[in-house]
Amino acid sequence: MRYLLYFFALLFSSVAIAEHYTVLVYHGANPPYNFIVKGRQSGIFSDLFARLSELTGHTFELVPWSVARGQKQFDLGKIDIEPGVNPSWRDDGVKSAIYSRAYAYSREVVLGRKDALVVEDPTAFYGKVFGRVRGYRYGAFESHFGTEKIMVYDNTSEKELLFQLAHKRIDYVMIGDATAAYYQKHNSEYAEFKALYEISKLPVHMRLQPHLKQLQKELDKALSFMVHNKEIETIYQSYGAISN
Repeated sequence: MRYLLYFFALLFSSVAIAEHYTVLVYHGANPPYNFIVKGRQSGIFSDLFARLSELTGHTFELVPWSVARGQKQFDLGKIDIEPGVNPSWRDDGVKSAIYSRAYAYSREVVLGRKDALVVEDPTAFYGKVFGRVRGYRYGAFESHFGTEKIMVYDNTSEKELLFQLAHKRIDYVMIGDATAAYYQKHNSEYAEFKALYEISKLPVHMRLQPHLKQLQKELDKALSFMVHNKEIETIYQSYGAISN
């Protein structure tokens, strides 16, 4: 109890005025991180920022955009926070940014149909067509994209890509394992899809506008508290995902 009282005193002592911040989420089709239930935002990010609001005293508004347009809004300074980001995914961004402490991990995989083979070398995919959400980046794995390598087809969401995979319009999908698991649980047509190759497993952070240094400090404290108390792990688990 003394630890909790000390923590909250430390946290709120640096918050002079409660502020309102905008948070980028990807509209409608990015479960379990964000989706709509009865007209309201739901998912991991909704629960995460509801708790961060309690801990910091600030309010956070989830603003839905497509991936490419949302990142453009951040570059224009119209979005304050982008959650669930590894800095390597935004190396080519127009706008500089600062990041919170890491609070979870993201595992990106190549997903294929049930008859596809698990591989250890990405060159085994050369000549095939991969589906990717427009605006997503895959770091060093992108060295395998191009003529006579992996051909990449962009679409607006994982939902659309999985439909195309099921109907054999593309060969494979690049996707987060948590998102894949959610869709496979809720759509029997996707149940036998399987991960064929792990592209990356990277820590994720909150990406902030560079002037929000005070908010960065407050989020770091709140996220540390949530990680220590396994609150983030619990939020992820409630949607059938893992945070580490």
